[in-house]
Amino acid sequence: MNINEDGIGSNYRTLGNEPISHFNDERVTTEIYPTDFGSTAVTITCDELGYNSGLQKFNSEQEANLFAINLSNKLTSILDSKIKEAIIRRLLIVG
Repeated sequence: MNINEDGIGSNYRTLGNEPISHFNDERVTTEIYPTDFGSTAVTITCDELGYNSGLQKFNSEQEANLFAINLSNKLTSILDSKIKEAIIRRLLIVG
């Protein structure tokens, strides 16, 4: 096997070139689907926070995606901050 070094990490090869989805968090469920007359609907739920966005309708798929991405990121940030808070409390109590 011949190894050619052109710099640090030059031999690294990505096996999966698929981009990471904005909706990859299992704690937040996002549904985007077409509705009547060319509009797009979005429903976002998070059981851990007891959140349900209800049915949100948008005129275009781009608007629906933007809403879903922003809300999904916000809910994920809230969930992550709760985990960080729990870890800090645990460290303070144990330490």
